[in-house]
Amino acid sequence: MKRVFAALGWLILFIAAGAAGADLAATHAVAHHPLPEKALAMVGGLGAEAAVNLWGLALCFGRLPGARAKGRVALGLAQGLWGMAGFALTLAMGGALFVNIRVAAAFRMLLLHPGAHPHLADSLTLTGSVVSGELMAALFLARLLRRLGRAATDASPQGVAWRAAPTAAYAQAVLLALALAGVVAGLFRLVPPDLHGLQDLPAARLFEGPPASMALMLGVVLLLGPALEEIAFRGIGFAGVAARLGPRAATIITTLLFLAAHAPEKLHYPPGFIDVGLLALAACYLRLRHGSIRPGILLHVLYNGLGLAAAAGLH
Repeated sequence: MKRVFAALGWLILFIAAGAAGADLAATHAVAHHPLPEKALAMVGGLGAEAAVNLWGLALCFGRLPGARAKGRVALGLAQGLWGMAGFALTLAMGGALFVNIRVAAAFRMLLLHPGAHPHLADSLTLTGSVVSGELMAALFLARLLRRLGRAATDASPQGVAWRAAPTAAYAQAVLLALALAGVVAGLFRLVPPDLHGLQDLPAARLFEGPPASMALMLGVVLLLGPALEEIAFRGIGFAGVAARLGPRAATIITTLLFLAAHAPEKLHYPPGFIDVGLLALAACYLRLRHGSIRPGILLHVLYNGLGLAAAAGLH
């Protein structure tokens, strides 16, 4: 309970410092005339929002005195749920912090040059927010794996299973990926998606930027994203739930949470929940069958890659 109150105390301090600091910086930037109260309130709100993001990252990385756990941690239900929640939190906070920085820069430009027209819905903002979030999540999971010690390489359902697998496991992952591709193709035929509606989604615009931006996004979608999601859901999350409730419950709970994590994009095409659910179940099967999450990572990489190829073909 002391750690909870310490964390809340730090949150209040971060918000106050962020709002005051943003107002002070804005006032200094336009020292030649006073800012109206509405502008100060907006700048203060932006500073407070950035401070909340910084507080969330500091909390996840254990950098708040009085609110952090020390030493190695035992992998149980709470730690498994925290692994998935912390992954989602650092992903969101890291991305939002980049957006805060872009908005602050645009606000400063408007204060100094009232006639300016900054663009925030460009490829730089979208790509930067995604990459920043993924990198923060990667650092969080790497830190958590190090703190888990031997549990990180434990091949049992109660371990993260971050270890090598036999060649046959990777071959099986390829076959499952091809089967999932067939399911996706079948769903598209039975329930054709609204391609024009899907093209308007932010995820679709991530690949509309310059070549460097597209290369970064391909790296995230095909490599970094699948690896992080498998470590968080089928690795740490699965192990923590299995340690308390067993492998069957871990399969069900982590699959439902995985579906919830992908709900914002799949709500625009509900049949997509079917193939995402099958992906999660197939990854759980590979984990339990071979005592490793690495075949599941390969399955996830191929699933994403085949999905991108199919999307490119539809265009």
